[in-house]
Amino acid sequence: MSPRPQYDDPFGSPETLEHLKNCEAREWLRRHKTKTGEVGSVAARSWWLQVCDDIEKRRGKPALDDLRTRMNKEKANV
Repeated sequence: MSPRPQYDDPFGSPETLEHLKNCEAREWLRRHKTKTGEVGSVAARSWWLQVCDDIEKRRGKPALDDLRTRMNKEKANV
């Protein structure tokens, strides 16, 4: 039996990390849709911009851009 590959990434393999990022994009789309139904599109847009600011502060601009790209891809697949 061959040994299991070791990864330094706490999420495991690169495929697992990719899957988690795609799941996060779907989750944010679901949350935005729910928020739009609760408070309307204008308030939901304001909420989303605040979420984006928070994500950018914590993870940086490249991570926010990656999330938005994944969200757009998920939205196109629906």
